[in-house]
Amino acid sequence: MNAIVERYDTFALDYARYWGPVLEETARRLLDEVESAVAAAGAEPRILDLGSGTGALALAASARWPRAHVVAADPAAAMLDVARGRAREAGLGAPERLSYLVGEAERLPLPDASVDVVLSSFVLQLVPDRGAALRECLRLLRPAGRLAYVTWLDRDSRRPFRPMEEFDEAVLELGVEEPEYEEEAHAGDVPSVRAAERELRGAGFRRVAAREEELVYDWTPEAYLEYKLAYDERSLISLLDEAQRRQLEEHARSRLTVLEPADFRWYAPVVFARGQRPAG
Repeated sequence: MNAIVERYDTFALDYARYWGPVLEETARRLLDEVESAVAAAGAEPRILDLGSGTGALALAASARWPRAHVVAADPAAAMLDVARGRAREAGLGAPERLSYLVGEAERLPLPDASVDVVLSSFVLQLVPDRGAALRECLRLLRPAGRLAYVTWLDRDSRRPFRPMEEFDEAVLELGVEEPEYEEEAHAGDVPSVRAAERELRGAGFRRVAAREEELVYDWTPEAYLEYKLAYDERSLISLLDEAQRRQLEEHARSRLTVLEPADFRWYAPVVFARGQRPAG
């Protein structure tokens, strides 16, 4: 198990609480990208949600296409445990319609040409080798099957996000020197729309298209502060004593509460990309 997978396994419940909701609305937009492919696949299409995490996209696909069989695949077993619980709560847990598979994006234990559609949301930046993951998607797709994914673009938003800036200033006020952490090996954010298209063609896809859009999410001061303290900055928080943690929370709250509600709308650049396995 690599360090990234281990981290998601360890913090699956925190991910579901603090980060998953930020991504869900944008992830669900992928379903529109494959509507025609699902319709063309016949009465009982097979859909793979690659890197399903806590299951938001798999559950949305299962609800939208109740005759489909959706496979939620992820290398982090604890994330899929959360997805199972969510499916039961939503009444979508029938095994003939929704199943779970622990496996890595570059090598899934599924037969060649066994799915009609592959979906993937905010995952292909985390895999060690994005090209290998795309080639695996091609292997799994039936002829004329479609892949659609969304992930981050490797550039800063053109719209500043003041809550993040104010929280960083509160951290600086502590005077705590944060240690340097070695970054785990991963593919990284997609450099550009054209790069996304080149990668898909290089993996063997045809009828390739990509476009830039924005993820938009509205925080509140309290929700953002809780997210930073309990999830996003947990490594930093673990270095602080109780007095420092209280000071950070107080200073950050005082900075956040003077901002306008509009300041808490977060815009992040993303890329939507799709491709089709050749029919012949």
